[in-house]
Amino acid sequence: MWHNILFDLLLVSAGMGMGVVLMCILQVGKEADTHLEEMERSNEK
Repeated sequence: MWHNILFDLLLVSAGMGMGVVLMCILQVGKEADTHLEEMERSNEK
């Protein structure tokens, strides 16, 4: 009984951790894209 509950909690926390990491990676990628676009625009002028 306790083993199943602990295992489920572990899986849920691992999934949430992976979700947070993925969100951070996507956010950083989006920031880098906008930064690169701004640099390209300033180089074209």
